[in-house]
Amino acid sequence: MQARYYAIFLCGLTTVAIANPDVTSREYKLMLNPALFTSGNEASNVNSYFQAAKTQIQQQISRDVTGTMTLSKTRQVRFFDSPNTCLLKNKGYIFRERVENGQSEVTLKYRGYDQYIAAFEDLSGSSSQAETKFEEDIGSKNGQSFVAVFSHSTTEPNTRTLNDFQDVNVHFPAFATHYAISNSQPLSVVSNFTAYERVYKGGSIDLGQFDAQISVTLWYNGVPSVNTQPVTVEASFKYEDPDAAYTKQVVNRANLSFSALQAMNSWVSTTSATKTQYAYEYSPNFCS
Repeated sequence: MQARYYAIFLCGLTTVAIANPDVTSREYKLMLNPALFTSGNEASNVNSYFQAAKTQIQQQISRDVTGTMTLSKTRQVRFFDSPNTCLLKNKGYIFRERVENGQSEVTLKYRGYDQYIAAFEDLSGSSSQAETKFEEDIGSKNGQSFVAVFSHSTTEPNTRTLNDFQDVNVHFPAFATHYAISNSQPLSVVSNFTAYERVYKGGSIDLGQFDAQISVTLWYNGVPSVNTQPVTVEASFKYEDPDAAYTKQVVNRANLSFSALQAMNSWVSTTSATKTQYAYEYSPNFCS
């Protein structure tokens, strides 16, 4: 966990644990219009967007945007939750499986608007290969152009068949202890929806102290055939500092870069639904 914990002694009697949650990664996300992309012209479509974005960002921040977008990952993505009740979603959590080259990994993620509450959620994994992140996700929502959400997550390898909450509890024992959801509680693929995900990377924004890495992520409803349109497309860029010592220049340039992307009206989706929202809303009755 990236949050740092300290003990403060009050009057020599009481010990209070507090969190100083260092945001070591900041990611800006924007949904694009999927009608502008097809599987047959996917790489060309992605790089057309990148070239347009490159021009807009460079004009805004007077810094270089470099690189070429190439296919980086192809994998299947599914979310799991309790049917009819969506216990995880209602607690601010998602439980996600990604399968790449036949290898499964699971992620338990808490997302919330309070930086400290997000940091205090204990997402300790059970595997020695578990990786925990504490990030800030910036997007737009309901007409607001800049909405920050704090994301605390752990990812680890998975060999289990996911079908009840025991699969969550075994992977994440601290979650199991805190929330005490029965192992026998059924767990199903959210909306019975599996995303076939293709991720392009390779673009870079010079923010000064750090470079931001650009990604474009496309989701298809199953393996795409020739000229299949994706169901969602997300553009994002991320920069990281393990010490969370971002300068004013860096954060200002990142904000201007995000504003430049939002101003590309011909590319931006008219809805603000995220990839996770799409999965949950694909079958509107899943949670009820």
